[in-house]
Amino acid sequence: MPDEIPFQIAFVLSIVAFLAIRVYYHLKMGTLREAVALSQDSKRARMFRPVLGVLVFGLFIVLIDSNWTRWSALALPGWVRWGGVGIVSMALALLIWVYQSLGSNFSPTLEIREQHKLITTGPYQWVRHPMYSAMFLWAVGLCLITTNWITVLAPVGFTLFFMLRVPDEEKMMIETFGDEYRDYSRQTGRFWPR
Repeated sequence: MPDEIPFQIAFVLSIVAFLAIRVYYHLKMGTLREAVALSQDSKRARMFRPVLGVLVFGLFIVLIDSNWTRWSALALPGWVRWGGVGIVSMALALLIWVYQSLGSNFSPTLEIREQHKLITTGPYQWVRHPMYSAMFLWAVGLCLITTNWITVLAPVGFTLFFMLRVPDEEKMMIETFGDEYRDYSRQTGRFWPR
């Protein structure tokens, strides 16, 4: 189906771009090995991480050939699908901004590094967890691009992971930064600006 080709290309490019951004910043910060190491995440969050990875990778493989998933297709107009491309683009730009703002404070695991600073600039001036917001928006954009209800599993999976991880992350930040983080929390939204 020729009308599908631009959206299939956009889908593949959005996954490749997401992975390229993540790998680039892991390499830049020397954290690629940490990405698979244990962290201070709760046991539930650590157990859910590989499930999320398999889910996203599985969606990618299955949805490359839409013939396999015709039974779950949704009829969305082209402008909605192009809107999904726009959302993915904004999410990827936000993800880059997040990594740039974090600088050497970036870690794929829950940890406080030596000379760790509380980042309150860039997207962090409005939102405490903009990386998670970017990932969620990216997954929502993928749903719109593919017009397949199966892809709803991606943002649902991200949401479940964030719900498991964020309480541990915020507890760690309060233990490290105390009142400074509490004040920051009162001024910012968790995932969306207040």
